[in-house]
Order: sequence, then structure tokens, then C-alpha cells
Amino acid sequence: MRVAALLLAAGLALAPATALASDELAPPVRLLAGDTPIHADVGHAAPCFHDFDRDGKRDLLVGQMGKGQLLIWHNEGTDTAPAFATSSVFRVDDKDATVEAG
Repeated sequence: MRVAALLLAAGLALAPATALASDELAPPVRLLAGDTPIHADVGHAAPCFHDFDRDGKRDLLVGQMGKGQLLIWHNEGTDTAPAFATSSVFRVDDKDATVEAG
């Protein structure tokens, strides 16, 4: 279920504007980090696309239930053809960023 939610959100975020203008959603897209599917280890995924490293390409941030851990995959491709590598824990001011559950 959490993989499906991530795929649906990713499909919506990466779909062309013309596809979103119609009454139909674009089909889901399985996001990969290299050859490995991106997934949440605990609970439901909460994906967010944003250019966190200010390189002009949207990166993928995924929040997870449990410890409230945030993982980031930096986009090494382009916005139209993203390429994600390995994840790392999202850090702010040299500390692991978390989101409290509840």
C-alpha cells in the first residue's frame, strides 16, 4: 500500500501539465534509486518533490511513520527525466530532521 501511495504521488508530481488538465490521472510510475524501487520502510510514505540542494532539479523527500524519519534522494537527472541514487537521512543544521507523529 505504501509503495502504491508513493507511486501515485510520484505520478501526479511528475505528470505533464496537459495530463493533469484532463479528467484522467496519468498511470502510476515506479520510482527507482538506481535499479532498486524506492519505498518507505515503516508505515505510509509521504513524498515531497522540491529542489532542496538548489541545483535546479527537484529532489525527492520521503517522510515515514514510526520514528518520523525523513529520507532524501537527490535528483541526478533532470526534472523531466529524474534519476535518483542512494538515499540519505535528511539533515538540517547538522542534525537528523524528523517529524513527530500524531
